[in-house]
Amino acid sequence: MAFKKKKTSFVIALLFLLTTFVGMQTSGAAAGDQLVADAGGPYLGEECSSMLLNASGSYDPEGDLLTYRWNIDGSWIENGNYPYREWMWYDDFSGTITLEVSDGTDIATDTANVTISNVPPQIFSIEGSTEVDLETEFLLLVNFFDGMPDPRSQVASLDTFTVTFYWDDGSLTELSLGAEEFSASTSHMYLEEGLYQIIIAVVDGDGGEAVAEWDVVVGEIASVEAGPDGFVNEGSLFLSQGFLADTGSQSYTAFVDYYDDAGSLPLLLNPGNTFDLSHTYGDDGVYTILVTVFNDGMEYGEDTAVVTVLNVPPAFESLTISPTDSVQPGVPVELNGVFSDPGVLDLHTVTIDWGDGSSTSYAAEAGITSISGSHSYENAGDYQLVVSIADDDGDTCQASMPVVVKNPSTSMDAIKEIIASLKIPKGLKNNLLLILEKVPSMIKHHRIQATIHQLQAFIHYVEAHYGKHLPRDQARELIQAARLVIDTLRTR
Repeated sequence: MAFKKKKTSFVIALLFLLTTFVGMQTSGAAAGDQLVADAGGPYLGEECSSMLLNASGSYDPEGDLLTYRWNIDGSWIENGNYPYREWMWYDDFSGTITLEVSDGTDIATDTANVTISNVPPQIFSIEGSTEVDLETEFLLLVNFFDGMPDPRSQVASLDTFTVTFYWDDGSLTELSLGAEEFSASTSHMYLEEGLYQIIIAVVDGDGGEAVAEWDVVVGEIASVEAGPDGFVNEGSLFLSQGFLADTGSQSYTAFVDYYDDAGSLPLLLNPGNTFDLSHTYGDDGVYTILVTVFNDGMEYGEDTAVVTVLNVPPAFESLTISPTDSVQPGVPVELNGVFSDPGVLDLHTVTIDWGDGSSTSYAAEAGITSISGSHSYENAGDYQLVVSIADDDGDTCQASMPVVVKNPSTSMDAIKEIIASLKIPKGLKNNLLLILEKVPSMIKHHRIQATIHQLQAFIHYVEAHYGKHLPRDQARELIQAARLVIDTLRTR
């Protein structure tokens, strides 16, 4: 009986310990499984643009369905069970919004930063006259918008506006407009003739600005005619004429800009207020000539003429090689030449095809018109050297020259063949061959000077029999062949 009591007490104690441990575990789990609110962000956008607020990062550890609501600008907006909310700010804003989520029992909150930028106004149109009489009221209307001008539905901002008209005569008119007032009109009277450039500035309450211009001619002001459009080759003189319709006044001054980096230049007005345009363009392209005229220091008018300048390909002026006669293998051939291009601003690429499978190519800067190159041929033969020049607009020119490369020994064989074919006394023929007998051996052993002396002796011997036992044409052929060998030897 005593044992039974002891056993019962032990079971009770064990149950107590297990209950305590399970309670501790349950309490710890509950502490870590709290409801979480996630407001997303930070959010950046522009006024009058739709923005999606995203609370999808919120969750309940137990998986219960959540409800959402947002506090925006001090007001609560219910959003049901949907974590997303589309919202639009109608003015610039910088601050925080608050998200509240609930699972029906617990509530959690989170905040997110929001920055909404101002959108400047846009000027859509200006209505008014472009010509007005002196001392006559001139009405000008400007239409603009501020917000998002979506063609499907315009969303206007809450901005207010200041509209300023700068009349270009030292005066201005300033108007204040409220929210959603997108039209401003005012009038002005000019006291002096001239061309006036009116500046219209629309500034919203946050500093966003839109600017537009409007030109008006006041009084009896005639037009400026810059002359017809034209075509000209680069490097050629463009000539044209223009005029001012008002031929009576002598107080005009004029400037011309040919728009090729020359800048604005004074333009001489002829009697009757005509003028001459004269300019040389150094490169091809389409240029807009601007003529601007002033009357007593005030801009009177302007006009343009378009000039299309056509590219002209480069052309060879000269092309030479040295030596001019045949050359031995391994002896450099020097190429020199000059080309021209009326497009003085053109860049060029010079390519030399030596005719033996090798080539040389280099770039020539603007103003460089010389050609040079050097090349040695490995083997004897007849080669065609081709030089090509391309400008940076794709036009090219090409020229070619023959290059003869001979071995001296080969030339000596040609002389002997000429002698063998001559119908002359046998003794004379043998003497000619005898003089040349040792020449091939001298060439082989590089006895250049001795070889030249021997060939010169051969030439003297031929000259001694010129027109006697040796016909003149055949003598000239032998002398020419011998001199060619001498020239070839001297290039070594």
